[in-house]
Amino acid sequence: MSKQATLQIRVDETIKQQAEQLFETIGLSTSEAVRLFITQSINERRLPFTPHLNNTNGSVLAFGKLRHYGNPELVGDERSAWLQTQNEKPKRDRTRSTAPDKQDVAIVDETILLRYLLDDDSRQSAKAYRIIVSKCAQTYPEVVARAVYLLEEDYHVPRSLIGNVIPLLASDLSIQDSTAIRLAARLYAGNRLSFTDCLTAARSTLTGYHAESFNKQLSKILS
Repeated sequence: MSKQATLQIRVDETIKQQAEQLFETIGLSTSEAVRLFITQSINERRLPFTPHLNNTNGSVLAFGKLRHYGNPELVGDERSAWLQTQNEKPKRDRTRSTAPDKQDVAIVDETILLRYLLDDDSRQSAKAYRIIVSKCAQTYPEVVARAVYLLEEDYHVPRSLIGNVIPLLASDLSIQDSTAIRLAARLYAGNRLSFTDCLTAARSTLTGYHAESFNKQLSKILS
């Protein structure tokens, strides 16, 4: 029988309580969770997760916000516990004061947005992060709509969470018609309309133009 040793660590009391609550939701004590972490680190000969630096200046808000939906191995209780941590609102957004040079602008598609939000591929997500952080990344409403569709259909991200994350994404990069995108995201979180339908409703609201549709749900919002 191997000899047992005692490990003592010091952490902030608030962090300790949050950790205990999280571990309880997945049926572990804090001691069991620490033992699991150490054992898994030894078995894999590395940290059993990819560490990321927390942004402290508010310049990036959305990176990795949906990473738990990019990992199909996570069970429902783990996701539920993680979702509770997503209610904190960021303190400030990034703003660009000067127009960028053309060579500094990168137009990105939905694959970049998905890797950026889901952080589910170490190489591609890191590249997506660098593109959005180091360049003046730019995208368009149709790209956002495609990303939203894939997040819900392929990754099963709740509409309410998508509605919270898209405005953060709009703070991390330049999105054409971003005001409509933000309003559409709020609408999307509260009904079953597609994101493109929500964009139609948002643009109607913002421009004051009357919109027509044979879609009964959309017409109800437009009326």
